[in-house]
Amino acid sequence: MNRLKTLVAAAGLAGLAVTALPIAVAARALPKEIEQYLVGVAKFAPADTAALDAGQVIAKVAPGGVEGEVVAVAAVKIRSPRKQVVAYFGQMVSYVDGEVTKGFGKFSNPPSLADVQGMSLDANDIAHLKSCKPADCDLRVGGAAVTKVRAAVNWNGPDPAGQVNTLLRQTAVDYVAAYLKSGDDALVTYSSSSTPVSLKQQWQALAQGSQYFQQYNPALRDYLAQYPNSKLAGATDILYWVNEQYTGLKPVLSIVHAIVYDAPGQPDRTVIVQKQLYASHYYDGSLALAVAIDAPDGTYLIYANRSRGDLLKGGFGGLKRKLAGDQARKAASQTMETIKTVLEQQRAH
Repeated sequence: MNRLKTLVAAAGLAGLAVTALPIAVAARALPKEIEQYLVGVAKFAPADTAALDAGQVIAKVAPGGVEGEVVAVAAVKIRSPRKQVVAYFGQMVSYVDGEVTKGFGKFSNPPSLADVQGMSLDANDIAHLKSCKPADCDLRVGGAAVTKVRAAVNWNGPDPAGQVNTLLRQTAVDYVAAYLKSGDDALVTYSSSSTPVSLKQQWQALAQGSQYFQQYNPALRDYLAQYPNSKLAGATDILYWVNEQYTGLKPVLSIVHAIVYDAPGQPDRTVIVQKQLYASHYYDGSLALAVAIDAPDGTYLIYANRSRGDLLKGGFGGLKRKLAGDQARKAASQTMETIKTVLEQQRAH
């Protein structure tokens, strides 16, 4: 089973100016606000929106506003109630298929080592970590992490991989605990290359660049920006880790803050946000959003993801940038198709 990813987002979920769409169900085939967004913002053709209302999945990718940014958007109409669509979306996020998704776990509050028992690094990543140096490491790490690993792991001792994964799990628990306490101030600055990357700055830029998100859901915007120092009625926070690998790419261990939001004043929709807090490869940041909106005969599900990363920058060549874009579109499209097929088959029975 494929899932919406934070890379191609995650993470990820998915802008695409990430956006909480100003959608209201109208007495017409396709609500005007949805059509305006898909055609005016995401640049789908009118023929695409007609296909959407006929029950087909539509998906596309486009360059973002800066180098290294990719935008993915997908939409589908599902003949199933919104609550079932949202529930199944959540199941897909946590489904470990052993092919793309290798591991998944939720963090408790406060987080504990029990939350990350299944978390581990790929054997190739562990081997590479042995030769990592500050500002020269293929694995994304922050601060003094490289020095810490080199000092803590006895590479000539018994089970160095086990030592690395023990350190990894404790570091993940400490990182999430710091985020729950301090929010964006706790986000990592990747120092694995000659140019440090502040995840806090990346996240803020992704959020600020999402104009529709800013305009139509200011309460959710403010909650994300001020977390954990504000409350939001109708919002449920879920922090989780996921280990994924797509064909042709390295495995990516991610930590994600998801929010499921049922706004008290908007009973016809549910919004799901996926904010990437860490990724072991490729990503500088990812912000995804899914909106499920009541339709007269089911639910419209729209997914948007904006991601930044070194795979998308110059120096890798057009082939790898195309691969990232193709994976983003494919992941979004296949996930939408899976949700639609499964739920409509269940309804038929």
